[in-house]
Amino acid sequence: MYARQIDLPGMQSRLTTWLQSKMPQAQNLSISPLERSGGGLSNETFFFDLSWQEAGQSRLEKKVLRWQPKDFPIFPEYDLGKQFRVMECLQSTDVPVPRVHWLEENEAVLDSPFYVMDKIEGAIPCEVPPYHSFGLYYDATPQQRAKMWWGTLDAMAKVHKLDWKSAGLSFLGVPKGGTGVLDQQLDYYENYLNWLKEDPQEPHPILEAALDWLKENRYAPERVTLCWGDCRMPNTIYGPNFEVLGALDWEMAYLGDPESDLGWFFFLDWQHSDGYGIPRLEGSPQREETVQRYEELTGWKVKNLLYQDVLAALRFGVIMAKVAKNMKAANVSAPTEDFERDNPCTQRLASLLDLPPPGKPKREVTRIEEVTVAVQFHLTGPGGSDWYLVSDRGKGTRYEGTVENPEATLTASAEDWQAIQSGELDRVQAYMSGKLKMEGDVTLLMQLEDMISKLSRPG
Repeated sequence: MYARQIDLPGMQSRLTTWLQSKMPQAQNLSISPLERSGGGLSNETFFFDLSWQEAGQSRLEKKVLRWQPKDFPIFPEYDLGKQFRVMECLQSTDVPVPRVHWLEENEAVLDSPFYVMDKIEGAIPCEVPPYHSFGLYYDATPQQRAKMWWGTLDAMAKVHKLDWKSAGLSFLGVPKGGTGVLDQQLDYYENYLNWLKEDPQEPHPILEAALDWLKENRYAPERVTLCWGDCRMPNTIYGPNFEVLGALDWEMAYLGDPESDLGWFFFLDWQHSDGYGIPRLEGSPQREETVQRYEELTGWKVKNLLYQDVLAALRFGVIMAKVAKNMKAANVSAPTEDFERDNPCTQRLASLLDLPPPGKPKREVTRIEEVTVAVQFHLTGPGGSDWYLVSDRGKGTRYEGTVENPEATLTASAEDWQAIQSGELDRVQAYMSGKLKMEGDVTLLMQLEDMISKLSRPG
């Protein structure tokens, strides 16, 4: 999540030497400059082109390097090899995953374990800003959005229907019978919560209440399947006709109740829309019809979805608590005063379990087409200026200077702002490193991202 300062030319040189050792038959092997992808909660990702000559023929392939994080860990333990091996096992199934090539667990090579896989050319919905407010899903037609949604659901069902024993996935840890499938998950997240606490007595009332509820309401799942673990649209690659080309990010994969993936899918979509106060886009299938389609794809009845709703919010709530601590340690301002305990996850849990809300009422859903708002920009350094935009019921106008009482304010150097707009600097990394500061209604900024990008261009 927090990008390291890296000697990219040096990393490229070492990677080239390592690749040559893996491909002794390759002549004149070289790689293009590493292109750093935007940050996520775990791995750091780099893209590069690998070119070489073999048997008198010139070859070129696009590759992806996934690199294990070191600073500000999100998870108590991190096993990069696990996600590599999961994808390796899935190569011969109908689950669409990138082809993996090599895993290197010796930190001496690139200072952290890493693996290399093929790059699938396609498009991925945004995570920041949320896909209901910007990017591929936002720009699509209602029909195209539905196709993307159903495609990810179909990929999820394929994960659940495969024979995980024959695929060699028992190494993930076969849970015990009865409630053992749930016990394994609850034990993990209880230990996770205790790990992130700076003091054993540190209170997390909503997360702890949710854990108690989940323990008290355990049941014996009817089946055990491979679970994607992080099944959501920003982990899906789509082709030019909005078909699914790839399912990504297997770090949270486990053997468990397949309904948990469905709960996670629903929760993350809620967070990317209503949870942030962003209208859910037209064409996005509803919960009831999604459950019906899933039952048709699998032949199984969904029976414990409320339990999975609570479990999904708890799982991500524990992760968000750790993210909040990392933000505080990095001296990065959080969206709310007590983001560790007051965030969409704890707000959702309070609503589901009829608990006292964690803080101020959550942001109401705001439709940009129905309000008039102002956003102030302070761009500093050479080429800097003050300007603001006014969005009047969805129509944006740019003005030079400052405006009184803006709904949101954004501050960055002119150089960094230009790099963000061109894509050279990832906005999440800019925010986490302090290069981009946002105050006021941050969700409003996410909803206006397309307008901001257009009004930021010269002229």
